[in-house]
Amino acid sequence: MDSAFISFGQIIEKVLDIKGNINDEDNGIHFYIDEIEIGTPVELDIVVDENGKVTIGAIPPLYRVDTSFRPSYHNITLKAKTHLEDGNRNQ
Repeated sequence: MDSAFISFGQIIEKVLDIKGNINDEDNGIHFYIDEIEIGTPVELDIVVDENGKVTIGAIPPLYRVDTSFRPSYHNITLKAKTHLEDGNRNQ
């Protein structure tokens, strides 16, 4: 995989690494994230090694150059929703 790319799994981990509860007891503020949806263009690097293992790397588009030929970007949308076994948001 090109060294400028990170694995697709790492992209998902980083995008979804959002603290779901933000509480400020002193000011009486409670903020809960129950669902998030993020869409972005990405460049993909797909590599198949000698054993047939497929590795998918992804990054936001690296270059924006005005030319008569535009690179083809892929779009991904990640949607995550919390699942609480007992309905308690303060976990």
